Amino acid sequence: MTVSLYDLLDVDEDATADEIRAAWKSAIVDLEPSDRRFRAYNDAAAVLLDQEKRSAYDLELAATRAAEADEPTEVEERTEAEERAEVEEPAEVEEPADEEEQPVVPAETPAKAARDTDAAGPPTWSLYAAAAVAVVSLALLVVVLTWPGSVGGTAPADRTEAANDAAATVEDAAAQAVPIVLSYDYRTFDEDVREAEAHLTEEFAADRADLLTQLRTEVVREKVVVNAVVSGTALTRISEDGDRAVVVAFIEQDSQKGDTAPRVRETWASLSLVAEGDTWLIDDICTQEDCA
Repeated sequence: MTVSLYDLLDVDEDATADEIRAAWKSAIVDLEPSDRRFRAYNDAAAVLLDQEKRSAYDLELAATRAAEADEPTEVEERTEAEERAEVEEPAEVEEPADEEEQPVVPAETPAKAARDTDAAGPPTWSLYAAAAVAVVSLALLVVVLTWPGSVGGTAPADRTEAANDAAATVEDAAAQAVPIVLSYDYRTFDEDVREAEAHLTEEFAADRADLLTQLRTEVVREKVVVNAVVSGTALTRISEDGDRAVVVAFIEQDSQKGDTAPRVRETWASLSLVAEGDTWLIDDICTQEDCA
């Protein structure tokens, strides 16, 4: 059985983009960036929310299922072979005991007891079948135990509505800030940095200062231009007092060096935001490569 990206996000294979986006947002609520499920949900959404990638994935999924359907079952082949072996194997004939001698019954050895038990029990082929079923059951158990909503957890679709109510303001702030914070032009680099600082906490702006100083030299020398666009956001958590939140954003960065052809890079980032009055400021950023 193939577990698909649709199964992972708990949506139908004909789900709309809005339904997939809603399921993704619900799935990553309360997950840390270092959680393997966090990355898995993000990667699944990145494929299913991109129409071109989704079409390619659907073709691959259909081919995989067709190949699985055509494969012979090893258990069935072993069953037929074992049945033939049992039918063809001659039974042992016991010689009668001498009438003048009292037969001596030897103590049953562990090996013989095991053979007797096997002879009295089910045929060998059924043991193979049982073993195969046990393997499948174990595999399903692993899937179930790691599945959203199993063992007392909450399914992605059943996340609390509180997160959804708070999502609008925080997600909008992140969507507006990311293109400014992660975009720059070698011709206006200093102005771009100052504009970005308006969306950062003082502490985070200070932490970035040394890195940007080093980056500036390379950006100007290589004539680098980077434009970032947010294609989707999701609130993963918000504090009880509503002053801190974490938002994941899907980002497309279009970068160009000098006269070379521009390159598009698709990634996601986890943003920690802090509320200052009516404004949300970015306090930390970790990208797909360094979230761990």
